[in-house]
Amino acid sequence: MTDHTRRTVLKAAGASTIAIALAGCAGDDDNGEDGDDEESGDDDGEDAADGYEIEASTEIVLDGYSSHWEGLEPSEIEGDENPTLVLEEGEEYTIEWINADGVNHDLQIWDEDDELVDDLATDSIDAEDESDSLEFTAEPEMVTYVCEYHETNQIGDLVVE
Repeated sequence: MTDHTRRTVLKAAGASTIAIALAGCAGDDDNGEDGDDEESGDDDGEDAADGYEIEASTEIVLDGYSSHWEGLEPSEIEGDENPTLVLEEGEEYTIEWINADGVNHDLQIWDEDDELVDDLATDSIDAEDESDSLEFTAEPEMVTYVCEYHETNQIGDLVVE
């Protein structure tokens, strides 16, 4: 583990548990040598902040909690809260969400003015373990996916390139 990584871990001690876990994962590989993380700047979880590139036609699966969306699939987003999804313009995607807490939720895609894009919204569901999905073509005006009932907590960024 480099001195930089150690300092990052120590600084993160007062921060969230997730930040600490991500910083710890960026350390040495199994043979004791430093990985590529220092070169890429990914020693403190920055990759998650930049977003996850999602391949076209990939089904994205999220758990819906009133406090956040939690990534389930693809594996790159698993466990991440409100993951930033990087999509390719003009490509088709599906977001499935599962009601994880039995509270009323939906999923909508909004533009930069917090307006619904092209009527892209699922039905509202209040039954735990029930799910719904939304199929769409990625367009540049899409900037967030959000639950209208918990829009301050249950919101993630969409980056369409």
